[in-house]
Amino acid sequence: MPTKRSPRVEQFNINGSQFLAFANFKGYKDGYNTDSFIYKMNRSTGKFFLYQAIETTGVRDIEYFTMAGKHYLAVANRQSGATSQLNSVIYQWNGHKFAFFQNIPTVGGTRFNFFKILSEPFLAVTNTDLNNLIIYKWKSNQFEKFQEIATEKSRAFTSFAINNEIFIVVANYHNSQGYSVQSPVFKWSGASFIKLQSLQTYGALDAKSFKINGDTFIAFANVRNQSNYVNIDSFIYKWNGSKFVLFQSIPTRGARAWWPFVMCGQTFLGVANYRDSIQGFNTYSIVYQVSRGQIITYQEILTQGAHDMTSFEYSGHTYLVVANFMNDEGKGNINSTLYKWN
Repeated sequence: MPTKRSPRVEQFNINGSQFLAFANFKGYKDGYNTDSFIYKMNRSTGKFFLYQAIETTGVRDIEYFTMAGKHYLAVANRQSGATSQLNSVIYQWNGHKFAFFQNIPTVGGTRFNFFKILSEPFLAVTNTDLNNLIIYKWKSNQFEKFQEIATEKSRAFTSFAINNEIFIVVANYHNSQGYSVQSPVFKWSGASFIKLQSLQTYGALDAKSFKINGDTFIAFANVRNQSNYVNIDSFIYKWNGSKFVLFQSIPTRGARAWWPFVMCGQTFLGVANYRDSIQGFNTYSIVYQVSRGQIITYQEILTQGAHDMTSFEYSGHTYLVVANFMNDEGKGNINSTLYKWN
């Protein structure tokens, strides 16, 4: 599927139809003012075709969510080339396509995340150039600012529940001291999010939570330290009942994102590797399998500057989608790829 330096892919289903939404960061001719693409699966062929293009500006994320039976896409606009002070946009499905619903002011918007607390909807967004995470709460048919959390050039975060308690983990990228940064864990107090602990990371660009046999884990995608930009371990932490502790280090190659998924009753972890010191952008992203309490390599997939992964089930088959960002020729207008489990 053609994409333009895609940093994020999102899959969703509307009325039985399967969609893939790709955030396009920058086009070859149109620069940062390039449309992002929504693809829809043709049921008779099983192939995806371009269904809708939506206006975006240097977009870094696209988040799908539902409220009260309605479908939404939140798009994080990162930069225009001249400024990062832009409106990010929420679109609503009108029965045929996604149409404008609400602007969310951002300064270097990089990641949206939708979650609920006691059935109340929240939407949060990282503002990389303001060093904050702003949490919005649904009220009177729109999202209104609820809480601001200080970050350190954070570009990603995740929310999840442990025993009905809500947590947020922020992946901090760097501060004035460098890329060895503590990434914080916040816990819902009943009225707001309060800091619980900090976890060591190195230039973290993503955080994902997942569960195995009732245990909760967080996977951080570490991209660099002070001297090494590409080949550096990423960290997986495990909840021990009161805090997160280091569980396993995984060798990664400029990791941009993790994607946990379940297939055939087993847990897998995909990591989107951006580049390797030897192979360049045409490097291997990895699918890991959780086996006997350890995370081991299951399959290598050749990707091109991969930034993200997602998966979905359709007609009894498992599909894995990779958002490719750039190849070794410096081209960003390249295909992102759909894989099918055989």
